[in-house]
Amino acid sequence: MAGETDAITGFGSEFHLANAAGVLTEVGELIGLEPGSEEWGTTEATHFKSPGRRREYIKTLIETGQGSFQVNWLPGKPTDALISDAHQDPAARAFKIIVPADNEGGTWEIGGHVNVLSRTPTIPMDDRMTCQVTLQFTGERTEAAGA
Repeated sequence: MAGETDAITGFGSEFHLANAAGVLTEVGELIGLEPGSEEWGTTEATHFKSPGRRREYIKTLIETGQGSFQVNWLPGKPTDALISDAHQDPAARAFKIIVPADNEGGTWEIGGHVNVLSRTPTIPMDDRMTCQVTLQFTGERTEAAGA
């Protein structure tokens, strides 16, 4: 069918971050989200009889990578306190991302653990204040249809 698509927007997406007690808490006023990507590391496995005189590689470990999210920055409010606390904490925290999966209300969830690496507020003269948060995902993550 020409002109039809199943494309959807990210409207309604959520990012949840564990507080110091380990309780997943939704980050308020989320305006941007990049859940990162997982990438295989490789190591060379070339030998004197490698076919076609070509280098050979094998997969090693999966790098869970970095990601980020951006919020409307509201200094001192609960989301700001949650992010600041996680940033100051050397321990990884649980996270959950919920995104739309279809136009019928279905969702997709990504979960695991994350380190909050940076918290960067932006304070423009004639626009809203925002805060960019950089994340380092750690360990295995899960992905599945939402409950």
